[in-house]
Amino acid sequence: MDPSCLEFALTDSEAAAFERDGFLVVEDALTDAKVDELSDLLDRLVAGGGYTHTPHGQRAGRVNAIDVAGLDPALIELVDHPRTLPKVWGILGWNIHLYHSHYIMASQIDRPTNGGTEATLGWHQDSGQINQDLETNPRPRLSLKVAYFLSDASEPDRGNFWVLPGSHLRNEIEIPASGRGQPDGAMPVCVAPGTAVLFDRRLWHAGSPNYAPIVRKALFFGYSHRWVHARDEVTIPPDLWEAADPIRRQLLGFSTSQHGRTSPTDEDVPLRGWLEQHQPAMAAR
Repeated sequence: MDPSCLEFALTDSEAAAFERDGFLVVEDALTDAKVDELSDLLDRLVAGGGYTHTPHGQRAGRVNAIDVAGLDPALIELVDHPRTLPKVWGILGWNIHLYHSHYIMASQIDRPTNGGTEATLGWHQDSGQINQDLETNPRPRLSLKVAYFLSDASEPDRGNFWVLPGSHLRNEIEIPASGRGQPDGAMPVCVAPGTAVLFDRRLWHAGSPNYAPIVRKALFFGYSHRWVHARDEVTIPPDLWEAADPIRRQLLGFSTSQHGRTSPTDEDVPLRGWLEQHQPAMAAR
């Protein structure tokens, strides 16, 4: 890993914003060329059915496919992207791995003609059963996601990602009983193509309809502590696994043993050794 990535290390102000809001916007995380490459790749994967799991949560005009990191070298490169991974370890530390990846594509749909206030979105926290099993308030962070936006979501009504800032610090939020409108303080995240958004798994968030004549495209890479079981198979073709360096292999799930996930050796977590050389304060966490 090139030490130049430390130019994008988590700053004190970014850390404070993430702790306060539960999310962080990283502009220009991807170049225009990379956005175009990934956008074309997703088009080909959808056209060819090239994902390893049956899409879930699929509805009209929408594809949500999981376990996508290993589908193409261009996707694997996002696992340790230099503009985002330093911020991930700045938040979660060095004992991390990729535990989930998926992409969502949403085509334009017709806006409802009944007028009035928009229907309440599907507000949720990530991690499913974990939120039922853990009773503390707030629950522990455990994981975060990096969302890469490949389409222009700089205006509302483009399938924007909605968030309720600060809601990661409480287990429940008030949803309009009428089923119309959004929680007080909720907002759409309006970002340009190539933007990455890091968000705490506890942040209450929702997808929204795409009423624009574009296809909304986004990739999500979830990171957790290595002792959190992966949500996906994290399926990596043998040739891409062999080509991966030790830190990438750590992120893709390598461990010398199950014991090594909670009592890691240097072989289990080469990221720690790299940080000892290049960012000692982070390695000591």
